[in-house]
Amino acid sequence: MLTNPDPVLAVLHHLALLAVFGCLLAELALLRLSPGPAWVELLARIDLGYGIAAAAALCAGIARVLWGIKGPAFYADNPVFWLKLGLFVLIGLISVIPTLGYLRWRREARADGTLPGRAEVARLRRWVAVQVPLFAGLPLLAVLMARGVGH
Repeated sequence: MLTNPDPVLAVLHHLALLAVFGCLLAELALLRLSPGPAWVELLARIDLGYGIAAAAALCAGIARVLWGIKGPAFYADNPVFWLKLGLFVLIGLISVIPTLGYLRWRREARADGTLPGRAEVARLRRWVAVQVPLFAGLPLLAVLMARGVGH
């Protein structure tokens, strides 16, 4: 029997973050293609997966803080942890812009078949692309934190 849930929580946290990153890369790739009705629907579904995976990553992370082997004090006093959490929130806030665009595109495509223009697709693609290097900072901060930086 598992006496500490930390290994399970760590795996769930990492898998959820990998799913977020996978959805982010899928959106980036789709935004290179020509828009069509199925394309709009797929983007919206992938973005929903992105949101669900991000929520799962946040929940698993909170569970690790509360019930993990290091305990809440390790995280509460670590500025690297707060930087990591702030970066995650920043990425989430940036992701709202594409999400709102996808939802509008889907609504318009369903209503009258209107599809976004190239300039609009390119604009949202830039917002998605900005998230990729920011996301790369999350594992870097996690590694630093695991090695005691900030304590």
